[in-house]
Amino acid sequence: MKLAYMYATPEVAPAHVTAIQGDAAACFARIRELGYEGVELLVRDPRAIDHGLIERQLADAGLAMPAVCTGEVYGEDGLSLADPDPARRAKTLERMIAAMDLAARFGAMVNVGRMRGRYQDGIEPARTEAWVSEGMQAAADARPTTRIVLEPVNRHYANFLMRTAEAARFVRRLGRSNIGLMLDLAHITIEGEVHRESVAEAGDLFWHYHVCDSDRKAVGHGEWDIAAALNDLDAIGYDGWITAEHFQIPDAKTAMAQSIRWLNGHYHKH
Repeated sequence: MKLAYMYATPEVAPAHVTAIQGDAAACFARIRELGYEGVELLVRDPRAIDHGLIERQLADAGLAMPAVCTGEVYGEDGLSLADPDPARRAKTLERMIAAMDLAARFGAMVNVGRMRGRYQDGIEPARTEAWVSEGMQAAADARPTTRIVLEPVNRHYANFLMRTAEAARFVRRLGRSNIGLMLDLAHITIEGEVHRESVAEAGDLFWHYHVCDSDRKAVGHGEWDIAAALNDLDAIGYDGWITAEHFQIPDAKTAMAQSIRWLNGHYHKH
């Protein structure tokens, strides 16, 4: 199994995010030293990043880059594909395409989680869904060789496309071969879904996976049955990336080491 760790790129403000922050070269070296094979990038504005530099830094560390996570486009700047303001929707699409251009250097995917936006009072749900559909289709058509993964997100962060079956139906209606799904153990668990059923509902759209423990802790520092979840992935022959995405509690050094130690321990038993 290919294991990655989340790194927040320099334009993301220092914050309590589910990624390590700091000097890229030093972070990448530590991630590789611990045994991870890849780094997933948490971005806010990819246009502010030196793409060539980060490519060299990843290469120097011997790391792949499987995905670009766009959570802070919404979290920090409040931009979404569901914004009632067409100018802000256009700005969101620009950010999305910039993320896809970064991802294209690595053959990576781009995630759409919180950035899809929310239903809002006074706006018909169908109108919101249409805006999100149009935005995702426009991004997919603008960069047809780069894959997009829609992420079902739990009720604390979203109010539609929260469950796997709903998200799968939405993606299939989009009719774009470069749009699939990513699953996140935290969102699946908080929404009360049965994990193996979520995996089955995603089917051939299941392209990427995030893992953490309860309360967004490092893997093995909480109370969830992560072994059972990973066994569900094994049962379908999933051979994609698994990214550890959690808070750096009690600190980044400890959290990074804890997750890889637990994950390697699980897979070495098999």
